[in-house]
Amino acid sequence: MPPCLLAQNNRRAMLSAGQLRRRYIMALLLIAILTVAAQGVLQLLFADQKFDSHLINVAGRQRMLSQKITALSYYIATAESADADARDRQKLAAALSLWERSHVGLLQGNSEMGLPGHNNTDVVKLFADLQPHHEAIVAAAGAILSAAGSAATLAQNIATLKEHEADFLAGMNEIVTRYDREANAKVEFARWLELGLMSTTLLVLALTAVFICAPATRRIQQDMKDLADREEDLERLYSASPTALLLVSSHTLTILHANQKAIELLGVAVADKSTANLRTFLDANHDANRYFLDKISKGETFNEYELVLLDARAAVFETLVSVRTISFSGQTVFVLGITNISELKRAQETLQHYATFDELTGLLNRRTGLMMLGKSMAKVRRDGGLLTVCFVDLDGLKATNDGFGHAAGDWLIGAAAKALTGGIRSSDAVVRLGGDEFLLILHDCSLEEGSRLLGRAETRLQAISAAELKPFPIGFSYGLTNYAPETDATPDDLISEADSLMYRAKQEKKRLPAVS
Repeated sequence: MPPCLLAQNNRRAMLSAGQLRRRYIMALLLIAILTVAAQGVLQLLFADQKFDSHLINVAGRQRMLSQKITALSYYIATAESADADARDRQKLAAALSLWERSHVGLLQGNSEMGLPGHNNTDVVKLFADLQPHHEAIVAAAGAILSAAGSAATLAQNIATLKEHEADFLAGMNEIVTRYDREANAKVEFARWLELGLMSTTLLVLALTAVFICAPATRRIQQDMKDLADREEDLERLYSASPTALLLVSSHTLTILHANQKAIELLGVAVADKSTANLRTFLDANHDANRYFLDKISKGETFNEYELVLLDARAAVFETLVSVRTISFSGQTVFVLGITNISELKRAQETLQHYATFDELTGLLNRRTGLMMLGKSMAKVRRDGGLLTVCFVDLDGLKATNDGFGHAAGDWLIGAAAKALTGGIRSSDAVVRLGGDEFLLILHDCSLEEGSRLLGRAETRLQAISAAELKPFPIGFSYGLTNYAPETDATPDDLISEADSLMYRAKQEKKRLPAVS
């Protein structure tokens, strides 16, 4: 029963019903204003965090783009055909354009990229220190794009790119760190602000209890002085609770009473108090449930403990259960407050799935794949063994998209994922890096075994294509490399090496005569 219904009678402080009503309305208005203000401020902070996320993402992308510019410049220098040279120059121009626009956006803001352009003094100084390297890279890349030039000039520009790339990456790392630190500081500020608003609201509630509920209590006590049994009041409040509540015998776990919310949650069977027992609704297959029963049998209480319950139709759902011990009608009983969190759990699982897997193929996404590769490399360094990495690139995806539509391209990506996963072991992994690129992480696998595995995968892909009567060519190129722990290579280094091998294989495949 709420504390205001148990306050002692004090007739000298009694207020009229009109005064109580006005004070009550004022308290509600103040609480509503505080709640709206808290939500408004937090929404503004959350919107600002969205800008921070864009800042960190774009700043991080700048590092990858600088590396891509250097790599494409190298590809231009080593291009074996005019078509390859033109294609790499086109890619370099696109990467350089995005890199420059992002750089300007980080400095001055860009609404299209979601960049506010409001940097603090330290970040502005870091960008200023970074500017010579940025300009040198832009100049060198622009020189490479402007004309073919001599091999010596091309080599000189590539050397300039490599010379300034490391300093640019180090500077961008520091900028990303500063952005991340600022974002964390804003989150911490939001947390303290929320705490302050919550404390103020609680203070208002406490004052409401003192100056409104207490006088109201005295009026209610006066009106109900002829009622000897206060259990009737408890029954009304208990039944009207928006939380599912159970009164359970501490000795037999028999359900003595259930409010309407609990009956709706657990089913009509709980209304039959003569036979209903708490164990009926606990799925004994779960360790957490067995632990719960063991502890409450010893009189222990819980606060928001996760349980898996069964309703009267044997449907399973997850809950948070809080348990308190009280004296009721001359016996010790448990009061259980139950909250259904099944929807919340499903939402959390969905978010975790999208954070881990690629939506189109169901494969591990790039972030998760890189984490797995890092752990696999650490295991090889620690325990020894073989680790083979394969970089796979689909052949002709762009032509398929252009000639048959993106739905056909998506089918090709999905078919490739199916073919690649069809022959690997449970300890191995296939990762979609993005676009038409895949990564295979093969444990205890030699290069020869990996090559045979990829051959079988390509055969499966051809069979899938033939079964579906697809009118476009289908295949992929790949590069295989072993991890050597003594080289101190990073996951990116290993992927880059496999990517280079794949590129050479793809170029070699293009030089082969077409099979009629």
